[in-house]
Amino acid sequence: MSLFRRLTKAKEEGNAEKKSVAIVGLDGAGKTTIVKRILRSEFTLTRPTFGVNIEVYKYRSLEFIVYDLGGQTPLRESLWEKFITSADGLVFVLDSADKGRFELASEEFNRALSFNKTAPILFISNKIDLEDAASTDEILNIIDFGELVRLQRKYNFTRCSALTGAMLFESWDWLTLELCKDEDIPKNIVKIHGYYFFKSEGMEVETTLFGKPKTQAKNVPLFKKGRYEIIKFIKQMAGFETAESLLQVDNKQLVLIKEKKNVIGIFVGEMDPAARAVQIVKSLLDKMVRSVNNHTEVNIKNLIEKHYPLDYIKDK
Repeated sequence: MSLFRRLTKAKEEGNAEKKSVAIVGLDGAGKTTIVKRILRSEFTLTRPTFGVNIEVYKYRSLEFIVYDLGGQTPLRESLWEKFITSADGLVFVLDSADKGRFELASEEFNRALSFNKTAPILFISNKIDLEDAASTDEILNIIDFGELVRLQRKYNFTRCSALTGAMLFESWDWLTLELCKDEDIPKNIVKIHGYYFFKSEGMEVETTLFGKPKTQAKNVPLFKKGRYEIIKFIKQMAGFETAESLLQVDNKQLVLIKEKKNVIGIFVGEMDPAARAVQIVKSLLDKMVRSVNNHTEVNIKNLIEKHYPLDYIKDK
């Protein structure tokens, strides 16, 4: 179950702050794939959107209403303005391999900005998993962010893959923090409850729980569920050298990163910043590779305790 797939019930109890996000871009850019990847951790490609897909879910202290707007010409002309004008956040998705339509995408991006002059903007250059995906420089030669800088608009440019999850969850976490006013939400550290280390062919190498014995015992059922999710992730991402996923398992977040022959997963708190958790796992994988190259012993627990002393549940 995806971290983000916490569908709200009618008149659900709680004081979640409601925010709306409009996701736009040309047809075929991958908008619906991104929405499904975030909300349900689905890895399959989707059919074109002919109209508006609306998803409602909770993440941290926010209740999101996500408008996935179709990118065909008639829809851009008839629907975009209505939904973008009232949106609290704006996401523009570019197909980085569709270079023949970069000029059109630039025009539509600027037109979208004209409908809403205050919302933070997340610009996603999608499909970096494709060989012919444009580089950052190629995109910046077409898409001009200079006006946003001059107007001091909050924006973030990121290259991602909706299919593999690369950079997707970190960029969405940026948008969430921009929209969230809850100062109690942790932004700089996470609390790691434990981790898994698997080889990419599915062999489990190591599983460790942090915390006192009573805490560890309490988390055993959680880690059994997590093992099922990581095995499923390994099978789904078998065709990719690198992949990322972010799932909700009970009341924890499970961050999964695949890097060639290794897969690491860590459990962190439900309200912890996803971007921080993803960065920690990527760093652990990098440190593991260096240790192997230097013919030194690899101990993930020691790496966490040494490099992230504030980010894990202590044994004492």
